[in-house]
Amino acid sequence: MSWPVLTGPRVTLRVLTMADVDAWLAGDDEAQQRWFEAPGPAPRENVVRLVETSRNSWETSGPKRHWAIWLDGILAGGIDIEDRGQGSAYLSYVVFPPSRRQGVAAESIPLVTTWAFTAWPITRAVAVIDELNTASRSTAERAGFLFEAVADPSEYGESGRMLRYVLPRA
Repeated sequence: MSWPVLTGPRVTLRVLTMADVDAWLAGDDEAQQRWFEAPGPAPRENVVRLVETSRNSWETSGPKRHWAIWLDGILAGGIDIEDRGQGSAYLSYVVFPPSRRQGVAAESIPLVTTWAFTAWPITRAVAVIDELNTASRSTAERAGFLFEAVADPSEYGESGRMLRYVLPRA
């Protein structure tokens, strides 16, 4: 099966394969664990499940789509978007340590939101971000998202105060 490969000036987004599992595991670090509230490094079986689940969602036209972010041939992170109905699709992204502070997520976000606005009947993309994660908040803003409100607990699974950023369909 063939899925969309999204390309920007520096990044390439493609669906993960089992060959990417070790590279994904190598990108795991304390900052990622903190923001996603993981108890430690991801077990291999969790990353294998991520690959299987994301590929299955593509195969079945499921509501969530995930891409790996590649920069200069290196797995730099991942990004996904989930159509949650009522016109909203929720975006999440992670950038691995060697690729941070290089604009990788800010370049990837418009590729994914453009795809979603074209493929799905959504009117807005939403990013729910921990208020203490200033890097992620700044990235969302650079990608055109605007702060809307404190997020409702029904929008996320993490603890802490979360903020909702929105990118309306152009």
